[in-house]
Amino acid sequence: MKDFNIRVWFDGNPGNVMPMYLTALKMQRMLGFGKISNVKIPLFNIDLPDFSLDTHPGGFHDRYHSSGRRYGLLPFEGLKKFILNSDACFLSLESIYQNINNFPRRDEVDYDVISPPLDSCEGGGEDELVINIRGGDILQGICDLYGMLPIEFYKFIAHKTQKKCIFYGQLDESPYMDELRSAFPDATYIPSRGIARDFDFIRKSKHIIPCISTFSWMASWLSSATKIYFPVAGLLNPAQHYYGMLLPLDDPRYEFYLFPVYEALHINEYRSYIDPIRNSWRYMSHDTLREAVKHRTSDIDCYLQAFNIEDFIAMYPDTHEEFTRYGIRGMVNTYLDKWFEEGRAPVRVDRGYYSRNYQQAALDISEGRYKNETEHFLKCGQFQGYHPKSL
Repeated sequence: MKDFNIRVWFDGNPGNVMPMYLTALKMQRMLGFGKISNVKIPLFNIDLPDFSLDTHPGGFHDRYHSSGRRYGLLPFEGLKKFILNSDACFLSLESIYQNINNFPRRDEVDYDVISPPLDSCEGGGEDELVINIRGGDILQGICDLYGMLPIEFYKFIAHKTQKKCIFYGQLDESPYMDELRSAFPDATYIPSRGIARDFDFIRKSKHIIPCISTFSWMASWLSSATKIYFPVAGLLNPAQHYYGMLLPLDDPRYEFYLFPVYEALHINEYRSYIDPIRNSWRYMSHDTLREAVKHRTSDIDCYLQAFNIEDFIAMYPDTHEEFTRYGIRGMVNTYLDKWFEEGRAPVRVDRGYYSRNYQQAALDISEGRYKNETEHFLKCGQFQGYHPKSL
């Protein structure tokens, strides 16, 4: 297993690559082995060479489309089970993994070591509100997830906090910036000073409103901020960003404001999507927001942990050819790709045996907490040492 490789598939800017790298890092920590490859983040001096899949016999693939159906969540425990019990020599991570549950917790690792800040101590202080603005290519409307926020929202937070506003970032001239400068004539405006300094300034600020950007999200999350006023909008709204879930619901630094779903357009047309939502945000407590997004998750990990290939082939004879041709690796890859989505049970549960032997499970099912014995075993029973059928 010392030669096992965890390969990140995509590249891009730091805000996009860091979630992939952190996902690989968490997988490596859970396995206790593995070499991470194909990661380049110059901002943090990370340069891990690529690994060619063509020269190795086989491994597991987590595909972009199937990952997206589960909000970018990687099934860590299920993959670990099959990595340890197969001849796979790599795990290929082929999605964007913008799901906070993929990242090592802040109390588990020293993020200042993984992503060291600059020596500069510059950042917004306790009496300042740092409002990150992203311009650049998104102003052309290249992606409807990257919109601007209503200026009324900034006014609201500024009035609430009574702090001095610093608008920092890509302050490209545009009709939106004209309106912003008019609304905040006494604010401080600091244009971008390069990726490294921009990231560091946000990270070292005490009160932050991130823009709709993974770069801004990551800088805020890695910060030691006192308060982060978080707009649940666009890319940062799991109701709109179907391939991610970037809400730090267990982090007391965050104050959440939920926006309606809206799609960004070219900056010259910003009022057509901003005007209808200028005062439409809603404060959401952590518990309320947690309830609102509870269904935006996936049970793939517990299903994969219970995946019994012998049972599966017996229940679904059409899968036998896949096993004959590709073995365990092929079965797991295809289960991730389509069989899970098709609703195929990963193990055979003998309903009579299960209910007779596990009275609490039978009561839970009767009370409607689980649909049936199979769901109980997958979501609960397997972790309590229950058996799905007679041995």
